[in-house]
Amino acid sequence: MLSRTAAVAAAVTLVLVACGGGTDAPVVAAVDLVCADTFCVQHPVVWELVDQGSDFVTFRNRLDPEVLLASVGPVNMEGVVIANGGTWPQTVAGVVEVFWDAADGGDAELATLTVLPDGSVEAFGAFGGGRMWTRLIPIDTTHALGVELRAPNSSWEPHARVLLDSLTPVP
Repeated sequence: MLSRTAAVAAAVTLVLVACGGGTDAPVVAAVDLVCADTFCVQHPVVWELVDQGSDFVTFRNRLDPEVLLASVGPVNMEGVVIANGGTWPQTVAGVVEVFWDAADGGDAELATLTVLPDGSVEAFGAFGGGRMWTRLIPIDTTHALGVELRAPNSSWEPHARVLLDSLTPVP
């Protein structure tokens, strides 16, 4: 049985691991819309558009631009699976699992995976630098749109929700 001191130390460790460190997120006060040829997505205004092409956008956050990163763009689901040693075909959820197994050299840890009514898949987990949120929206049997947001701790979930919830394919 753990002593009271050991139990408190273990509880504090669990809280720190669950929350992560780094810069805490500000409240999402306003959002902007950005569109590429194949999608539109909203982002909190504290995220700076770093690069944009006809089929992708990347963001960083001014509070910690080396750690707070987000991207939206095309995903070749078959390519993701084959490049990481998997077999094709896979479900969209299977593709997301393969991605998470390979993310950050295999050091990422998938915590939750949710298949949404529209067939897209959201996932959340940890990587060496903090927390990561993803969503994969299938376009056809091999192509999808993906969004990924990386942050130092779970306080950034409302920011991730803006991108995850607003990503809309443009036909």
